[in-house]
Amino acid sequence: MGDDSKEIKVTYETLYEVLRREKSKDELQKLDESFFRDVLEYLKEKTRIVQEAAGKFDMFSVEERENTQIQLNNVRRILKEIYERREKKIIDMALNKSKTNSSIIDTTNLLAKEHELYNEAVKLLDTFRKDILLSLLELKSSGVSQPATWQEPSSESPAPEPEAEPASSAPETEPSAAAGRVNVKFLQKIEQFVGKELELYGPFEPDTTAELPKEIADILINKGSASIVE
Repeated sequence: MGDDSKEIKVTYETLYEVLRREKSKDELQKLDESFFRDVLEYLKEKTRIVQEAAGKFDMFSVEERENTQIQLNNVRRILKEIYERREKKIIDMALNKSKTNSSIIDTTNLLAKEHELYNEAVKLLDTFRKDILLSLLELKSSGVSQPATWQEPSSESPAPEPEAEPASSAPETEPSAAAGRVNVKFLQKIEQFVGKELELYGPFEPDTTAELPKEIADILINKGSASIVE
């Protein structure tokens, strides 16, 4: 129900078309902002018809009630599938946002309530990614409780603590002159973050330079956090 169908009320056929488009496209499809309100009114109207016909016993009323009830049941199944397909796409968007911290995730087709779901999902994923993954990679204790079988090293033979690694402007796992990398100058402070292959980058201070994979450099440049160094 895009811009060309704003005057069309919700019907069984329009809901079926919404489901067809969500099934055939990978990206979230555009819906009118009033979609949930319109669907609610449609369901109320169909329910009213069933209830009014329930007290009548003429052939026409019985047939109308049965047909409306069948359609109402089908609509509920369609709505459930529409929601679950959009829900999965929203969770995938939130996962990509949390993994890449990219500002280019397209959220324009999210409805208001879906935007709440997306923001909460990103927040939750970011919290646990920092608490578990980044803590492990930085050799820190995470907020996750240790299992009951875990025992700290005995004080009689203390295990040596790992030496702190100096902050590096490039990940250890990437050669400094690898293909597909560009030199950038940082315009603002960038906290340490993790790349696609779980490699660590940063932290970076303003006016410092580093060589980064092009896709990461493009994200930082698009956000205004860095500029390319010729």
